[in-house]
Amino acid sequence: MLGPRMNDWDIIIAADSGLHHARSLGLTPTELIGDFDSVEQQCIDDYPDMIIHRHKPDKDETDTELGIELLRKRGARRIHIVGGGGGRLDHLYALLSLFHRENPPDYWYTHREHIQLIQGEMLIYPGINRRVSFFPLGTGECRMKTSGLKWPLDSLRWKVGDFGISNIVTNEEVKIEMKKGKLIMVYDLGNEDSL
Repeated sequence: MLGPRMNDWDIIIAADSGLHHARSLGLTPTELIGDFDSVEQQCIDDYPDMIIHRHKPDKDETDTELGIELLRKRGARRIHIVGGGGGRLDHLYALLSLFHRENPPDYWYTHREHIQLIQGEMLIYPGINRRVSFFPLGTGECRMKTSGLKWPLDSLRWKVGDFGISNIVTNEEVKIEMKKGKLIMVYDLGNEDSL
C-alpha cells in the first residue's frame, strides 16, 4: 500500500474540514482543532468538548499549522498530513511551505499524490516504473546520491527554483543519500491508493 498506514497512527488530529475527510476515511480523531469555519457544527457535536480546541478565525496560523503544533506537543515523532488545501491554491502553497521549515512534516498525502520529505539517507519503495519528481527545499545548495532511478541525480547541484520532473523508478528500492540540503519527492498514488 502506498498510502498512509492509518491503523498504525497513535494520534489523529482533524484540523477544521479535515474532520469530514477523516470521517470519510473511517478514522476517529483523537482531537479536533481549528476555527471550524469549514466544518458542519453537527459533526463537531459528535465529539466531547474536552478534545476540541477552538480558535478564532482571525489568527496568524492556518488550521493545519495548529494541528502540527498540537501533534508536536503530544510528542509525535513523525507527522503525516492527509488531504488539506480545500482546492485553494494559496492553501496548497501554504502546506508546501511547511516543508521548508526547520521542523517540517514527514509526509503529505493528497487525493492522488504522496509527498515525502527526503533528508539524510533514505530507502524508499514507490514501485517500479512509477514516475517520481524531486524539488529542493530551503535556500542553500542541494546535492544528493541516488540509486534505483532511470536518471541518477548524483551530479546535480540544485538551488531554489531547480527541480527534477518525471524520473522513473527502475528498482524495488530507491536509495537517496542527501549530501547537502533536503528535498521533497512527489509521486502519483494511482487509483488503487487514492485517498
